[in-house]
Amino acid sequence: MKTRFLISRFKKPAYKVMVCMASLVAVSALSSCKKWLEEKPYSLYSTNTYFTSVDEATKAVLGVYEAMSNLNTYGFYMSLVYDIDSDIAQMDGSGLSNDNRTIAHYNVTPNHSYILASWKLLYQGIDRANLVIQKIPEMALYQNGSDSQKTELKRLLGEAQFLRGLYYFDLVRLFGDVPFKLKFTEATDDMQPARTDREEIYDQIITDMKAAEEVVPWASAKATDERVSKGAVKGILARVYLFRGGYSLRQNGTMQRPANYKDYYAAALQETKEIMQSGEHALNTSYENIFRNYCNLTLEPKESMFEVALYNTTGANANSGYIGTWNSPICDAASSYGRANSFYKVIPLFQKSYAKGDLRKDVAVAAFQITATNTISAFDTTKSNSNDAKWAPGKWRRNWQGTSYKDQNNTDINWVLLRYADVLLMRAEAENEVNDGPNSDAYNAINMVRRRGFGKDINTVDPTVDLPGGLNKEDFLARVQKERAYELCFEGWRRMDLIRWNILGSTLRATEAAVKKYRSNFPYVAGTYFVDNKHELYPIPQKERDLDPNLTQNPGYDGQ
Repeated sequence: MKTRFLISRFKKPAYKVMVCMASLVAVSALSSCKKWLEEKPYSLYSTNTYFTSVDEATKAVLGVYEAMSNLNTYGFYMSLVYDIDSDIAQMDGSGLSNDNRTIAHYNVTPNHSYILASWKLLYQGIDRANLVIQKIPEMALYQNGSDSQKTELKRLLGEAQFLRGLYYFDLVRLFGDVPFKLKFTEATDDMQPARTDREEIYDQIITDMKAAEEVVPWASAKATDERVSKGAVKGILARVYLFRGGYSLRQNGTMQRPANYKDYYAAALQETKEIMQSGEHALNTSYENIFRNYCNLTLEPKESMFEVALYNTTGANANSGYIGTWNSPICDAASSYGRANSFYKVIPLFQKSYAKGDLRKDVAVAAFQITATNTISAFDTTKSNSNDAKWAPGKWRRNWQGTSYKDQNNTDINWVLLRYADVLLMRAEAENEVNDGPNSDAYNAINMVRRRGFGKDINTVDPTVDLPGGLNKEDFLARVQKERAYELCFEGWRRMDLIRWNILGSTLRATEAAVKKYRSNFPYVAGTYFVDNKHELYPIPQKERDLDPNLTQNPGYDGQ
């Protein structure tokens, strides 16, 4: 087990130290706490005197990372709830009895608590990043320190720029046009900003991430930890380019993509190409071991390029996640593994669509539950019953989690934001779009992923699993879309992929028709509730609009 940055898995108290930056408020007070979990700040510092050493700058940057490590962001809402309902998974239960179901089943309103919580925390992370980006270049060491000090400060500045870009990317893909600021909040600032066009925000996201590319080290040149590497920056930037070049819901109520969208696909192609040529990253030879590593809290940066650190010494909510309880097979609370309520359910037709011999199926989908006696009990689907509606993601299962549980709901499993397999599939998609059809590089990238999925050598041509040659642009894109589902299912990107391809509504309706044909009473409602040109975005939180009359609402949500 490797030492982990931000949140160590070692039991010695000395390794549990995590310095966080507390909320940055308009009075410009910087709070630092000695341990991640302390509720009271360790001490208070003025922002004018705090940034005097590399250590202090590092602590400040860790505070920027910390905004991800929360149930309101990637610990729960943004990783799990916001990715469903889709064609491969849905929220358990067809009713609208709780906050989970209303947002997943496309009944979200501007007063929903989840979207407000995510909005606030993402802007908190941005404000922290703005302070770091302002203060590090003002440090005497930034200009006059030793070479190693200047190198490290430039790296820290790049990390803050990357994270600011990432948080704005999250806001844009969730809410569209949003308020945009690039300086730390002070009491004299305008607290009622209007929304900024997403294209302007995308320009800054790309600027920030390109700057980070220049100073953040490759994975092989850094410690094995959760701090971002050059490859991860490039991979996330490639994703940004694909989303910018894809469709999104505009304020005029229509789905549009930029006229120069191919430029962004070309930029994504270049970023993914450079990652592949670097030799820094590779596919794990075992698909199953990727997820066993996550469950065992093991970092493996060759394939798993960027992870959100999640950890709490006691299992309490702060900085924990629901990964492996909420999105895993049902596990009885009396089991020694701990409970898994399993609210995240797999569409059975998706499981049945895997090709024979695809080893990913039994890893990705759990057609079983874990009993109080730790027994793996397969669901009986031989009779005319609804047990297949209980199938769940199998990638993060309680019985793979090698440590005793600390809480029945919370776990220390990191959330993965980028795998090398995703880089390969982005390369294949970009090549196909830029060249108006697949070339040999597109085929090679997607076939490497497929070969690993079928247990084959990834570098050896294999007609039994490789895609057939001669596909046209549309057919190859359809195969990429399917392959992303088989490879990356339940990892937080399916619903967003369907949006950028402009097929979310049609896909949900087709899925509902298919499952109702499969079984007339199958509990799937997303196709009925989804409204085109509305539900591709979440509403601007009403509490934010109450405070800021300049914030307009997203299409379709006024009057709710």
